[in-house]
Amino acid sequence: MDATPPVPAQSTEPPEIALCLELGRAYQAYGIPAHRFEDALGRIAKRLGLEGQFFALPTAFFASLGRGGQNWTFIQRSPSGDVNLAKLSDLQETTDALIAGSLSTGEARDRVREILAGPDRWGALLTVLCFGLGSAPAAVFFGGGWRELLLTAVLGSLVGTLAVLLGRRSGPTQLLYPLAGALVGFLALAAAYRFPHVSPQVLTLGGLIVLIPGLRLVVSMNELATGNLVAGTARLVDAAMTFLSLGFGVALGQRLAAPLLDRALLGAPLPLPGWVLLPTLLLAAAAFMVIFKARPADLPWIFGACALAFYGSRLGATLLGPQFGVGLGAFALGLASNLFTRIRRHPSAVTLLPGLVVLVPGGLGFKGLEFIIQKQLVLGLDTAFQALFVAIALLMGLLLAQVAVHPRTAL
Repeated sequence: MDATPPVPAQSTEPPEIALCLELGRAYQAYGIPAHRFEDALGRIAKRLGLEGQFFALPTAFFASLGRGGQNWTFIQRSPSGDVNLAKLSDLQETTDALIAGSLSTGEARDRVREILAGPDRWGALLTVLCFGLGSAPAAVFFGGGWRELLLTAVLGSLVGTLAVLLGRRSGPTQLLYPLAGALVGFLALAAAYRFPHVSPQVLTLGGLIVLIPGLRLVVSMNELATGNLVAGTARLVDAAMTFLSLGFGVALGQRLAAPLLDRALLGAPLPLPGWVLLPTLLLAAAAFMVIFKARPADLPWIFGACALAFYGSRLGATLLGPQFGVGLGAFALGLASNLFTRIRRHPSAVTLLPGLVVLVPGGLGFKGLEFIIQKQLVLGLDTAFQALFVAIALLMGLLLAQVAVHPRTAL
């Protein structure tokens, strides 16, 4: 997990141009899609009396800014940071206030710097705990029982510990995915070997669900659909590399636990009754609020988004089948997120991101990769294509929701 980029030092550009560049770096730190990034900066440049053209990539952007016959061209390198929905909401408010004219250039620059320099809302210990609480409901969604629920909470907490420890260092952050995959892959088989009626597949998917790049996959597809081909392709490759890193780690962990494999695979979960789903959704919403660093006031909205995505996709699966059902769930989630944005004036990602984790399009893709690693190529490719189809259905649902209810905000 990457740290938030440092606040840049004073620059020699005109203050309006420096503000555009600082906002661009801030947007990239929190993963704004390319089309929203370019649109927001274009509106800000116009508001500041500048002629601006922007080209966004996941880790850099180009900016051409001019005024009065003088032009400046910049290449800004800014690696993506950690997900922080509270700071993203602060940036939304600052951007809207600047476009509306209620903030001056100097006030907006000061506010952006305060946002980037501010501490995280939640502490490390609570974050670790919520990694476990956020992973446990996934075991229920995948058909696991109370054993999977408890064991997945333990595995998720261990993954959260790794994320916090590696996030404090600048070098080994990319090791999080293979190390977490190896740890969960080994312990899932060991737990299934030790306890009866435990599915190692459910434990593996549940323990890693928070790290599966479902949002990056959907954002990349969204960028491709809106004509941002370079940004979409780069983000898609980044999501694929995350899948590969997780898959390599799981394969290594399962290799280390190879003597336990035959007996571990005999376990079959005992599903929990249906009434458990709603409390686990509430638990997941509270955990996602901490993991994604949202504001406490957004918890009811996050819970509503998770419930709407889950039950919407279940209703869609009953009416249209599992693949198209995810599209219906995404449409309902997108509508609710855009309405949330219009009512609260906060980014749609506040509710969209937790809802996408519940829809888990990445879970199928990771499962397909696991089959391929185990040399079950036909089954693995079939599952991977299903995951791609599910991702496209999810994207279509979100795009239709965007047409039905436009958020009318900058981000």
